[in-house]
Amino acid sequence: MSGIEPVQKQFGRAAAAYVESPNHARGEDLDRIVALATDHGGERIVDVGTGVGHTLRRVAPSFRAAVGVDATREMLEAGLGVLAGAGVKNALLIQADATALPIASESADVVTSRLAAHHFADAAGAFREIARILRPGGLFVLVDNYAPDEPELQRFINEVETLRDPSHVRNHTVAGWRGLVERAGLRTTVDSDTAITKLTTENWLERSQTPPDRAEEVRRRLRTASPSAVAAFQIARTTFAVRKLILIGRK
Repeated sequence: MSGIEPVQKQFGRAAAAYVESPNHARGEDLDRIVALATDHGGERIVDVGTGVGHTLRRVAPSFRAAVGVDATREMLEAGLGVLAGAGVKNALLIQADATALPIASESADVVTSRLAAHHFADAAGAFREIARILRPGGLFVLVDNYAPDEPELQRFINEVETLRDPSHVRNHTVAGWRGLVERAGLRTTVDSDTAITKLTTENWLERSQTPPDRAEEVRRRLRTASPSAVAAFQIARTTFAVRKLILIGRK
């Protein structure tokens, strides 16, 4: 199975749920992406791992041309409706893997990627592609979940995430995300690492259509989590939380 097949399988069947998902459709991190992209300006913006186009819907009006890239056809088909509903007419959606962007080198002023990179089978390769398509002086804004520095907590959240959704690859630490982006050739700064995403466990499992046996194992892991995991992920009877990073890369 290729690196993108698990992603295509997972999001092909779950695309409709992401149109209405509040964690994807709105949020302070999405507002911040819009502010950063608009302040930087330019003519062309590319959103990598665009999903159903929630980020593109917000940033496209500030640019002459906008492109959304995603590996999953069904997500892009749902994205057409999201963009049309918002009256966005200058955005093009393309099906492609993040490690092989069909976009000319040094042609994008801004690249964004929101809540997608933890699904990238080859995040390092994807970030190299993002660096390639950015113009000199261009801006990359990465928003994604991150894991604590403690190895046992990293294992806990990544194993739970993978049980819930087999297309999950890894929530890196802040240093891990920075290292991947910097090795791609971009200078990084942390815009924010204090935000959290609060998740209602059953809604979270339903959105990904997790099979019953795997869903029950997720519930068991959350229910029997260590005190350090309970504290780190704010685990309660029906909810828990993950930490979210806004990372800026400049070429």
